[in-house]
Amino acid sequence: MSSEYGSVKSSKLKFKGEKKKRKRKIRETTQGTESSLEDDPTARHRVWWIVRDIADVKGSVLLEHRESTSYVIACEDATVACGDVREQSEGPDNAEIFTALPGSAANKVALKTGYDKFLTVGVDGSITGRAEAIGAREEFTVSFNAEHQTLVGCNGRYLTFNKDGSIGCTGTEAKESCEVVIRTRGDKVRKQETLAEKEKKGSAREYEVNYVKLYQKFQDKKLKLSDKGVKNLKEARKEGRFHEEMLDRREKMKSDRYCM
Repeated sequence: MSSEYGSVKSSKLKFKGEKKKRKRKIRETTQGTESSLEDDPTARHRVWWIVRDIADVKGSVLLEHRESTSYVIACEDATVACGDVREQSEGPDNAEIFTALPGSAANKVALKTGYDKFLTVGVDGSITGRAEAIGAREEFTVSFNAEHQTLVGCNGRYLTFNKDGSIGCTGTEAKESCEVVIRTRGDKVRKQETLAEKEKKGSAREYEVNYVKLYQKFQDKKLKLSDKGVKNLKEARKEGRFHEEMLDRREKMKSDRYCM
C-alpha cells in the first residue's frame, strides 16, 4: 500500500480559475526592491527625513555628517564625536539621537543628549554634554542651504567635523567640513512655538506659575513660588536669560522633585 502512495507525485492544491505565477516576475520584483534601496536616499535612513525649515527642528533629531553619512554620537564621557558609518537601510543608535528644543530666538535650538544633558560650547570651541539647563552657551544658530545645514555656536564659529572624528565649534567659514544634514522623524505638518514666543505670552508671574507646575510636588496641595518676586524675572527676560533664572528659582524650592 505504501509503495502505491509513494509513486504518486505531490503538488500544490489548485483552484479553478487561479492563474499560475511566474517565478521570473518574482525575481524581478525582488531585484526592484533592492535597487530602490540603493537609489532612494531616504531608505538608507529609515523614517528620518531631512528638515527644510527651522520649525521642523524639534523633538528627536539626527545630526548627519554630509561627507561620511555618519551621525554625531554622544559619548559616555560627555563628549561628542562622529559615529560609525551606517550601512544601507540601517537605523541610528540611541546615543546618536538628540532632542531638539526651541531656543531664545527663532533660528536657535538647544540639543539634549540621551543622557538628559544639553550640549554646551566651551571657550575653546569644544562641545560637551553636561549642562542641565539652556543658556547662551547651549544654543546653536541654524542656517539652511539647498542640500545641508550649518550650526553656529555661541562663539560665532561653525560646528566642524575634524579628520580624527572629533567635533567642535571651530570653523570660521562654512566649508564642506561644516556641512550638517539635520534629520527628524517628527510630524511634517505640526508647528511648535519657540521658547521666546512662549515667554512673551502673558506676564512673567503667569509664566513662572506654569513652569513650576511642571516640576513641583503637590503634597500639601499648595503651589509654592519663589519669594524673590517678578523683578528679577523681568530683567532676565530683557537680557535673554529667562530660562536660566527659572532654573535658579527651581533649585531653591525644596518641593521641587528634581532639584533637592
